[in-house]
Amino acid sequence: MNAARFFRTLCVGSVVAAWASPAFAQPPVPVIHVVYMGGDDCPPCKAWRQSELPKLEKTAAFKSIRFSYVLKPIRSAVPARIFLPAEVKPYKDKLDEASGGRTGSPHFALIVNGEIFDYYFGTRAAESVEEMILAVQNGDPYPFDRCLKLSASTGRCAVKG
Repeated sequence: MNAARFFRTLCVGSVVAAWASPAFAQPPVPVIHVVYMGGDDCPPCKAWRQSELPKLEKTAAFKSIRFSYVLKPIRSAVPARIFLPAEVKPYKDKLDEASGGRTGSPHFALIVNGEIFDYYFGTRAAESVEEMILAVQNGDPYPFDRCLKLSASTGRCAVKG
């Protein structure tokens, strides 16, 4: 093999190897876990579970995430670890921090790759929640101002994301 052909083969091989390397690979799909906390003593919680949750459950976005419902009375903060579903227990400290210790219902946490991505108090339409999930999955702009921590006294966002 002559020197020019050897050099060309080496260069093409290097480009192919670089292109196939992890640096050029598609980013991993984010792992999304939605934690919804509310109870039957909360009229907006019941209404959301009866009307919006069934709509959300029918979407492809919902089928691609983990969803956990946590029974939480209005007058309580994030429930004690013993009362959380097994898949939510690892997030107990992060949920406590994000909630700011706020009572009331419902609480909604969007957890991405094990970290709080958005935390809010109240309800949103199924279409809005689907849009949130898709934005995270597709790397698109998030449709709402993100909150990482609520204020215990006002319920408003104390730490923006």
